[in-house]
Amino acid sequence: RIHWLRRMAPVRLLWLLLALSAAGQCIAFTGQLRWPLPQRGALASVAVRPGRAAPRLGGLSMLRKEYDLVVVGAGPTGLTAALSAASAGKTAVIVDATPKKQVQFSGPTGLYSKALRDTAKKIDVGVLRNMGVRDTAVWRQVQEMTSEVLKESGLSNLAAIQSSNIPHLRGTARLTGDNGDGGGHGVDVTFLETDRVIRVYGQNVLVATGSSPWRLDSVDYDEQRVFDSDTIKTLGFLPKTVAIVGAGIIAIEYAKIFSKLDCKVTLIVRGKSLATALTRIGIDPMIALELQRDLCLSKVRIIFDAEIDEVESPPPGADNKRPLSIFLKQPGTGAKKPQVQAQVLMTATGRQANTRGLDLEAAGVELDKGGNVVVDSQLQTTLGSVYAAGDVLGPPSLASTGIEQALAVSRTMFGLETEGAVGWREPDMSYDPRSLMSDPLKYPIGIWTLPEMAFIGSTRDAALEKGLGGEEGVGEAVALYRETIRGKVQGLDFGILKLVYAKPGGRIIGVHILGEDACELIHYGTALAQSGKTVQSVLGTMFAAVTFHELFKIAASKAVRELDKGRWVRMIRGLDEADGKADGRIQVSSLRQGLADFGVQPDDVAKIILPAEEGMEEMKQSTVISRVMKLGLKPRREREGGAPDEAAKGPRLGTSKAVSAK
Repeated sequence: RIHWLRRMAPVRLLWLLLALSAAGQCIAFTGQLRWPLPQRGALASVAVRPGRAAPRLGGLSMLRKEYDLVVVGAGPTGLTAALSAASAGKTAVIVDATPKKQVQFSGPTGLYSKALRDTAKKIDVGVLRNMGVRDTAVWRQVQEMTSEVLKESGLSNLAAIQSSNIPHLRGTARLTGDNGDGGGHGVDVTFLETDRVIRVYGQNVLVATGSSPWRLDSVDYDEQRVFDSDTIKTLGFLPKTVAIVGAGIIAIEYAKIFSKLDCKVTLIVRGKSLATALTRIGIDPMIALELQRDLCLSKVRIIFDAEIDEVESPPPGADNKRPLSIFLKQPGTGAKKPQVQAQVLMTATGRQANTRGLDLEAAGVELDKGGNVVVDSQLQTTLGSVYAAGDVLGPPSLASTGIEQALAVSRTMFGLETEGAVGWREPDMSYDPRSLMSDPLKYPIGIWTLPEMAFIGSTRDAALEKGLGGEEGVGEAVALYRETIRGKVQGLDFGILKLVYAKPGGRIIGVHILGEDACELIHYGTALAQSGKTVQSVLGTMFAAVTFHELFKIAASKAVRELDKGRWVRMIRGLDEADGKADGRIQVSSLRQGLADFGVQPDDVAKIILPAEEGMEEMKQSTVISRVMKLGLKPRREREGGAPDEAAKGPRLGTSKAVSAK
């Protein structure tokens, strides 16, 4: 037995060395483990340069080379860029400053609100309270369900970067302005846990640090009762009353979520109407009014033309049931407004780029007045080989556009080729903020209210202002959820879809939805709008039965009917103008001949010109158009100059003659 133990001694020593090696790598890559070698400041001046022997930590290897890409930030944008580089055979390293208490790589900042929203749909807080379940137990369940979503997302993303052999350093980054032997940019990384500093070099650097909420100067954010839209995730109890400041997407999302969690919500809006604030970001006025109506039906109290003057908190150590006293004033005049009492206050008044502490300007990277990184059409900053993407650039500040920017940066940095057009886009399409914001058809926007809201393209007013309509302007057609078979099955009484289209051709230039599954439905609308499809083409598409996609057909059929009416008006007006009077009346003989020339069947002509009118000399245009539309006659497409197209002759749709002709 002693002989056997002696033979196993080298094996045990090998296992010990492997364990020490793993611990050393953890320190090198995350800075999370503490051990006695080396001393605390031993890494303060360590620099990793190409072509040199790798620094060693207690005899253990650290980072060994300069990277093709150093990514600062581990949100969706940063992760996408790093994974894209790895898939192209390039080396990448991620520097991420996610605090220890938060889940790393958990996805976009807004994922928490989506997870909380989904939890609020599953848990009926009002019923649980009536059953006598304590709020502490309910909130604990809400937190567990929400955190589970974040953890799953974080583990999934972590597995992706590990499988791609991408190291990650958990710390803050600072551009040094120093270049390595290989010409790469130096980035100092300060580990969060140990305060140790190492320097890595990258041939390319991507700044993808995201954004953080603007904070009001008049508010003291204690993160116990008063939060911004990011720190609200640290809320430690289930409130019964919540006050939310803001009129944008985030504010409305949280207003609906807390309302669903059986909280009495007060929404404080600086403007004089919610619709005004929402239309400013591209939401259709009708949709905005419907959303405001839904907020009121959800018992959300809205105070307009108000801003916070002062917040008076209960004394330290007071029970969280004691409310905050929120004093309001009128913007501009300072006139006092009604006081609001709430257990929790959250502000959602915009976001700002996370550029502080990076020393970007000192390194040669230009920032605009708002602190956003300035880039060219290739997303390159004013410092060569340093790029930026995502919220750090400013609007549109969406996870989806940030991901597309990351892919575009990867193509630029590493010369990756894209064969042909990608969908409706050209391969050389620019993703800088100015290019994206210049065309509302470039990306859809989903708003996770209850129910959802989503849109792409222009509203009718915006389209007219930009001259996007045809000769006859811009039309819009509305479909209600309750008009669909599925809406009837589910008993839905709320929900709307609107198509905005150019006349007279019917090209779709905007899709706006408020209702169940809106954030899913919008992608079909996106495909229609981005590919230049018409409302007529929607009617020619077959959908699976009992789905909300029927909304598109209902709206399209209304749009086509309106376009048909426009064609009939032009054609009949031409008959009126032909007699030289243009007085709104048409000679019956000319009308009969004109209808025949338009391909209208004799029995339909008899329904338009009644027997009692045979002896009349003239008929009103409005009467003729009304009867034509009532019969559902389809106009033929006009030739240039307004004459009917002979090739389009044929029976009207929707009649037995049309069916037999087919």
